[in-house]
Amino acid sequence: MSFVCSCKSKKAASASAGTNSTSSTTNAATSTISTSATGDNQGGNIGKISHKYESTGCGTVIVIPANDNAAEITIIPKDKLSKDVDMDGQLIRFDYRPLKMPQPAGCTVGIPAEITNINKLK
Repeated sequence: MSFVCSCKSKKAASASAGTNSTSSTTNAATSTISTSATGDNQGGNIGKISHKYESTGCGTVIVIPANDNAAEITIIPKDKLSKDVDMDGQLIRFDYRPLKMPQPAGCTVGIPAEITNINKLK
């Protein structure tokens, strides 16, 4: 039998500890960014109901307009929206959660998502 054992010197151990804390800080910042980009999007997104892809077989979509920090986002609601909200051009405030599922038939643009907390604007 043979055993292998290794030890770090105090200097190497403290250098590793410093690296780990930097790594943790970086991971926390990255985690925060990715949560706001792909997790539950709390805080009320504003978008416009659109039927512009209806001719291809894709029903209602919600378009979040582009801004300084992000390009236009097209969201495909998993469930049908209520009739009082599902009107072309209707502005809404809502929350969404992206879903890991294929796009519905006829939809070539957009992200399937669960839509919650819908409120009509105007």
